[in-house]
Amino acid sequence: QDPTLIFLTVAAFVSLAIGIFVEQRPFGWLEGVAILTAVVVVVTVGAVNDYQKEKQFRDLNAQKENIDVTVLRDGATSSVSVHELVVGDIVLLSTGDVLPADGMVMGRNDLAINEKMLTGETVMKKKSPQYVIKGKSVVSSPSLFAGTFVQEGEGRLLVLAVGPNTYQGSMAEKMKEADSGRSILQRKLDAMTDLITTVSMWVSIALVIILLIRMGLAFHGGKCCFETWDHRVHWSEILGFVITGITIFVVAVPEGLPLAVTIALAFSVKKMMADQNLVRHLSACETMGSATTICSDKTGTLTTGRMTVVRLLCGGHLYDERCSFDTAPDVYKATLASTVVINSSFKSEVELSPEGKVLRSDGNDTECALLAFADELLKGKSSHADIRARYPIDTPGRVSIPFTSERKMMSTGVPFESTTDARGRPGARRQVHRLFTKGAAEVVLARCDSVLNPDGSVSPLTPQQRARAEEELGQFASDGLRTLTVAFRDFDAPPQLGHGADPRQLESRLTLVGVIGLDDHIRPEVPEAIRTCTAAGIVVRMVTGDDPRTAAAIAVKCGIVQEALPGKNVLTGEEFRGRVVGSDGQIDMHEFDQIWPTLRVLARSSPMDKLLLVTGLQQTRKGVPQVVAVTGDGTNDAPALKRADVGFAMGKTGTQVAQHASDIIIMDDNFASIVQAVKWGRCVY
Repeated sequence: QDPTLIFLTVAAFVSLAIGIFVEQRPFGWLEGVAILTAVVVVVTVGAVNDYQKEKQFRDLNAQKENIDVTVLRDGATSSVSVHELVVGDIVLLSTGDVLPADGMVMGRNDLAINEKMLTGETVMKKKSPQYVIKGKSVVSSPSLFAGTFVQEGEGRLLVLAVGPNTYQGSMAEKMKEADSGRSILQRKLDAMTDLITTVSMWVSIALVIILLIRMGLAFHGGKCCFETWDHRVHWSEILGFVITGITIFVVAVPEGLPLAVTIALAFSVKKMMADQNLVRHLSACETMGSATTICSDKTGTLTTGRMTVVRLLCGGHLYDERCSFDTAPDVYKATLASTVVINSSFKSEVELSPEGKVLRSDGNDTECALLAFADELLKGKSSHADIRARYPIDTPGRVSIPFTSERKMMSTGVPFESTTDARGRPGARRQVHRLFTKGAAEVVLARCDSVLNPDGSVSPLTPQQRARAEEELGQFASDGLRTLTVAFRDFDAPPQLGHGADPRQLESRLTLVGVIGLDDHIRPEVPEAIRTCTAAGIVVRMVTGDDPRTAAAIAVKCGIVQEALPGKNVLTGEEFRGRVVGSDGQIDMHEFDQIWPTLRVLARSSPMDKLLLVTGLQQTRKGVPQVVAVTGDGTNDAPALKRADVGFAMGKTGTQVAQHASDIIIMDDNFASIVQAVKWGRCVY
């Protein structure tokens, strides 16, 4: 349906007809064949490139999708490929599993599902055989969706929908059917084709009319070689005028332009693949060359996506890059290591090199960071694997209290040898049941009434110590760190958690061990990449679900803003919606135009906020027209990716729906790769 190619094809056949049947020259067909050849080359290059990229895309997805799941069939368990699942199968789920199909939970379970890929919310959703509703909110439900994953617990999934019939699959099909419209490059070529067609048509008509007037004046003045009309001569002369006009029309056809553009785009696509950009649509190359705004995610794109412990507050002393963890008292090291290792999921695992670098990590990012931290504290004397071997999952008397969004903490109790007496004085060895707790820093800190001292003793937590910890917590958050508090409580007998009992009864009167600050480090190449974008006139905006203080701190470190100004260049999704969405549900463009020129960070935002921002930027008439590029990885990011002029999906962490909705897939999930796409786009542009 490309107007330029249609115009060229029509012009080619007209040129062939004139050259062969009218002018009857030996090579009269050459011009028409040349134009048709150009059309064939353009179509072939485009088709071959699209096929190759789509094949790469399918191969990429095939590798990601080809996983085995454990199912219960005919009363026996077996391992089958996700492609062999059928409705009615019962899938056994455990922590870390990605749900392969839509369905409902069966029987009793302790499943906590992370539905971030669907909803954008990081809060885990509890599942139960029936709907549990309190007030107007759903506390738990039996519904399970493909693409989400099990954060905690175990359970069974009754498969009700597979493949394209799942919610995620139906979203993917809708994204395929949705017409994203003509690209900027296509619209430019269409406009140029219309202009050339119109101008050449009127020039051709004007030329024919001028020649006819000239012939009429020659007749009137008696200057024509035939004073009387001769059908054989004069009709042939008029036909020659018409042929001349058509020739002018055909000559104006830029048959080399689509060919040159297609070859340039295909060349750029090949080069971009070497820069970790899998281009799914050719025109996206040129569009990136004219990009004025990039709306980027934070986690995994601007940052490494791998958490690391960088700061620790223990016994009122702060340990960081200036004061190494090695200098901490041995009692703190041993207790911290035991606390973070025992109170973690066995599906979280990390492998370190002899130099202490992370070689491999599986499971929860935060827990993997804590396991690496434990190995750093133990420094060759022991390892997290040794601690797990001493306290296996089937340890008699082991008690697990999974994380919930209401409590914001998790706990694990095991039989443990304490080095203090019942009053917290060191020197005595006694067998206790120790409940290790970790969770949201301010929540766990509020439930502590004692503190572990450097000599191993336990003493009451003073108001001054609590105030110091709260002050450091605020500083941790201001520096963009994720915070956790770790603590423990000793029981003489195994703690009992009866059915329906509130675990917070056990998670009280805790002994504070320390406050941990974790950092998702900025990729080393990102600040320079953002400076390059700024110098090129491209504005980078961070759109994240993180806390505003954390997001602002990361934005300053990246160079997105020099100074964070809440309410101006930093807004939350709720503030943004409240200001730009009118009472009719539509964007108030007047208010939007007051916000977007200074907006750089959109924190605590949902995918719909991202779509709202993209739509507003495309519709604004303030300043230069905005060409918007967007990054996304979740199913719920698909509308924004489809709406954007160029959509970037993540190759490692992106869902199929996001990748299908995108124009370019970033194979390494790195913001610097987007900048490379801009460079190649500008070569074409």
